[in-house]
Amino acid sequence: MTEKPTTNRSISEELQRLLPKPKTQAAWLVLIIAFVLVSWPSITKLVRTWSTQDEYLHGFLVPFFAVYLLWHRRDMIVPYSGKGSWWGLAFLLLWAATRWAAVYFRFDTLPELSLAPFFAGVVLFVGGWQGMRWAWPSVVFLIFMIPLPGAAQALFSNELQRVATRLSIFTIQTMGIPAVAQGNVITLTDIPDKPLEVAQACSGLKMMMLFLAICVGMAFLSKKPLWERLFLVASALPIAVVTNVIRIVLTGVLCKIALFLPSVLSVDTAFKLMHDYMAGIIMMPIALILLWFEMYLLSKLLITPAPERPLVVGRLAAEGVGKTGNKRDHGKKATR
Repeated sequence: MTEKPTTNRSISEELQRLLPKPKTQAAWLVLIIAFVLVSWPSITKLVRTWSTQDEYLHGFLVPFFAVYLLWHRRDMIVPYSGKGSWWGLAFLLLWAATRWAAVYFRFDTLPELSLAPFFAGVVLFVGGWQGMRWAWPSVVFLIFMIPLPGAAQALFSNELQRVATRLSIFTIQTMGIPAVAQGNVITLTDIPDKPLEVAQACSGLKMMMLFLAICVGMAFLSKKPLWERLFLVASALPIAVVTNVIRIVLTGVLCKIALFLPSVLSVDTAFKLMHDYMAGIIMMPIALILLWFEMYLLSKLLITPAPERPLVVGRLAAEGVGKTGNKRDHGKKATR
């Protein structure tokens, strides 16, 4: 009896095909309970960070998407060889050493960072290299639920602030709007009491983290060539910066329009509308439009060549035609 194709199976049939034996399920349950008990402080800290810091709000969705990646790539694990790899112990030892260093050196972010080698070690120890080939995208994607260390976060935020300020003031001045920049504060000459401060909350770090996670997830799901997927991931940072610059420039333009049309829109309303209320709403659609435009340009600039016809077939066909033609010619000469 032939096995049903993956597309024709129901979810229950797929789960029955993927679930291991009851003894293995019990072992996994014990392992999960042990992991939760050991890592409970790190888990609660992650949830608290996702709830209080907007740049890591997407952390709630990361585990669900990681599970979806496992489901999307499920044919790579079936049939399962049942062979683990002792190399997984190396990752588990790295996890234990990281947690020890976190306690000894009082490094607050190390317990959360140690989750990545733990998951890699479990997958490799239980599933072997077959399991690692199946689950490595999910293990990598779980990194996006871990906050950046404080020093790295401050460094990225400061650089994004500086770049966004310079690009925004250049664009605003190019549009003919008189403005000056002092540090990370942009002041419109006509509206000196409403400075556009590019604060840390407006640096674009939140958009960068969210959009980087989206680009990496799309790269894992895409069937494009490897270089196109790497290009997609690399474009997350410039797109996030450009999106933030567009938001700042639109705020300045709208304030300038309100200055000339006070009966229609006040400067205070324009500033609050773009800088406070609409900041988080318009940035993601703009970023997705830029990403779509980038992929559209790539599809138009780089055309996949059509497969060429085999030369051997063409040569044999030509020889066959030639032989047939010669036989016909000889036949015509014989009748004459």
